[in-house]
Amino acid sequence: MHLDKKETPLGLKITHFFTINIFWYLIFSLIYLDFDVKNWWLFNDVIGRAILIFLELTVIRSSFYRK
Repeated sequence: MHLDKKETPLGLKITHFFTINIFWYLIFSLIYLDFDVKNWWLFNDVIGRAILIFLELTVIRSSFYRK
């Protein structure tokens, strides 16, 4: 039994997930100077979609599998 390991509540994990996604949305909307996601290169190209999948997997891993 380890006393130093605390389990983060699910609500806090979900809040962290949405906060990080909103942060990335704001960063990419500043880069493209457009709030419409359908106009971004990341969503219109295969390599861009692969980058987004990698980014989302890292966000999910950091949000839900934190120790």
